[in-house]
Amino acid sequence: MEPGFKSGCTVPMAEKWILETAVAFGDVDRDNVLTLCGVFKLLQEAAIAHANEYDTGTDAMLTRGESWVLNRMAVEIVRYPRYGEALRLETWSSGIRGFKGYRDFRVFDGAGQVVIAGSSLWIYVSVRTKSIIRVPREVAEKFPVGTDGVFCPDLESLELAAPDPATAHACTISLRYSDVDANLHLNNTAYLDLLQSALASAGHPPRPRSVRIKYGKGIAAGTPGAEVHLAPTSAAGLPHAFSIVAAGDVRAQGDVL
Repeated sequence: MEPGFKSGCTVPMAEKWILETAVAFGDVDRDNVLTLCGVFKLLQEAAIAHANEYDTGTDAMLTRGESWVLNRMAVEIVRYPRYGEALRLETWSSGIRGFKGYRDFRVFDGAGQVVIAGSSLWIYVSVRTKSIIRVPREVAEKFPVGTDGVFCPDLESLELAAPDPATAHACTISLRYSDVDANLHLNNTAYLDLLQSALASAGHPPRPRSVRIKYGKGIAAGTPGAEVHLAPTSAAGLPHAFSIVAAGDVRAQGDVL
């Protein structure tokens, strides 16, 4: 698929990245539907591909020693697609301000219906110093901003409190070699694998319709395991607050519905 290709869109071509794909067998669960981790993998791949077109994705790690780090994300899953199902993913930047980048996603099925929608906030960092830096002016100015709207406009201000570990259900999960990415920490999509495993372990529906997550300090390569804490935030038991803890520190937190 050529970058920027689209059909029937009024947005100029460069403002969006379009990915035509199908659900791979390696990304489905025992019921042949896309895993929660698989959902986030789709979004991540499109975000990286679009950013690389402007030398500000994974390529920037080599050319400038800089990288985007996912800070928070809100995703609604209307329906989990099945193995082999054709999908059309559209993503666009909704703005770059200082050291922050905002990005939206929509995933459509073969009938043109939205099955996944999401908003994300990314932080620009120096790989060498591990510190937050401003996005280079030449990058920010040339990166196109889409006009198709924002799924979660209040993403940055969401209160996503971690559950009380004293009362939360805890699930300990071993981490694998394949969970670590080129930044030498647990890839952001692997957190969703931990979360889905914990939901199933606790007897909750393993396919939430809404996930809101805020990432903290990364989990370094070599960390043997993580603990997922789950606790209801209302009398009805939904939504559930969660946190992912490693080496005694909360590394991600959010809620699922």
